[in-house]
Amino acid sequence: MATTSRTRAWSPGKTAAVAILAILGVLAIIAGIIYLIEPAKSLPSVLGTITSPPARANDIRPLRGLGSVILGVILLGIAGVASRPHRSSPQE
Repeated sequence: MATTSRTRAWSPGKTAAVAILAILGVLAIIAGIIYLIEPAKSLPSVLGTITSPPARANDIRPLRGLGSVILGVILLGIAGVASRPHRSSPQE
């Protein structure tokens, strides 16, 4: 009985989807870390700089940081699940 290997290359759409999900996940984690370690006045303008009142400008933004990290982990998890090969039952 001859055995054949059933290896299929990913479709271009699946490759692009996994790559985009992974990139977005990593970027979300990086943004979350920046939110957690930088005061609001030092954030890049893309992340929403706060300059006044001074009490808010010197604080970190833990809720946004934690949300970004959680979102990044979820996106990386989805990319990991999407990249796994499908198991099909053997056909005889």
